[in-house]
Amino acid sequence: MLPKLLHFYFFLTLAAGFIIGVLAASYTLSQGFIDYDSDIDKAQFTNSTSDDLPSTAWNESLVIEPATPDLASVAWNESLGFGEVLYVSMPDRTDRQDAMNLAASMSGLKLRLINGIDGGTISVKAIPDNNAKKWPDLMLSELGCWRAHADAWRYVIDSNIETALIIEDDIDWDKNVHQIFQDLSSQMQNSTLRLVPPTDHEQTSAPYGLDWDVLIMGQCYDAAHPKRLDLVHVYDDPNVPARKDIDQQFLNQMESLGVKGNDVGKKRLISPAYGPICTMGYAITRRGAQRLLLNLSYLSLRGPVDMDMMWRLQEGKIRGYSITPPLFSAWRVGGQKDSDNKINPNLPVSGKGNSGGWSRNIKTSARIAMVKELEMDNWVDYTKKGTPPKKQPAKGNNESRKGNATKGS
Repeated sequence: MLPKLLHFYFFLTLAAGFIIGVLAASYTLSQGFIDYDSDIDKAQFTNSTSDDLPSTAWNESLVIEPATPDLASVAWNESLGFGEVLYVSMPDRTDRQDAMNLAASMSGLKLRLINGIDGGTISVKAIPDNNAKKWPDLMLSELGCWRAHADAWRYVIDSNIETALIIEDDIDWDKNVHQIFQDLSSQMQNSTLRLVPPTDHEQTSAPYGLDWDVLIMGQCYDAAHPKRLDLVHVYDDPNVPARKDIDQQFLNQMESLGVKGNDVGKKRLISPAYGPICTMGYAITRRGAQRLLLNLSYLSLRGPVDMDMMWRLQEGKIRGYSITPPLFSAWRVGGQKDSDNKINPNLPVSGKGNSGGWSRNIKTSARIAMVKELEMDNWVDYTKKGTPPKKQPAKGNNESRKGNATKGS
């Protein structure tokens, strides 16, 4: 009898162990499926790195979301997401420096002054070679302009900042400048024009990417590469000016790149920089500063700084993008103050002055907006607020004073 009981308990123990093992395995397997599903969900919200992609993926226009979704919000800081904002101004143009300081303060920007240079003070030995003779005779003002911008490039290199925005002292921008640059940042992070996918560093720390040397945003003329009109990135921007406020050369450029009709006044374009003129506003990377200093100083200077920069873009010596319509525009008053390069005795000194000044290619002028925001009439404000009327003296007192006055006379 005892051996039978032992066998019974032995088999009972084996059965219990088997059941426990099955239950444990089922639990482990279910947890594995849960973790697997969780990993899939996470993958849907986790951005792939360039290492995860096949080598041809980027060339097939695969868009990679930035690893830091709110990276574009850095555009709301005092440097618009760049390392610094530098502005070039002749030391004696304190009027323009006052204006830039005021406009920047009203827009939540912080600027660093780069002193303009009198071309006549540049040593003949310090002028770069001009073997190409594209522009044989540079005026002193053109030499000074080049030197001031070259000093800005040197500052970027010496300061070891990754990007900088360089502007001139006679410009205007939109009062919604932070929103405009946030939108631009988002678009550049997802640009279809990149030749290589963004690095991990770009995805986490570079609001505008780093696949460019110069970012042209304050040109007075521009044109796209005539043989590469397929290269364009178009996006919606509520701060684009209306057609009537956009200069014809930019309308022509936009039409050549496929933006016309009702899209004008709603769309902004990013395209490879090819034909920009003027240096009212542009950004550079540190590598861009190095390439500019190499090509427009160390090797040669073949013309005014904006023209030679354009030639280098066309030759492919530097890489850049143009933003159209531009984000910075010249502020004009209609007199001799509009230029540091030439003096026209036929024009009045001040023209209409800042009170009558204007700019183009801007939807809502920051300069005009700041005047409206700061204007006030203190005494009218008191009246509108409704101050209590003065207390009138009692009738008897009035009569007694009148009587005393009569007697005194």
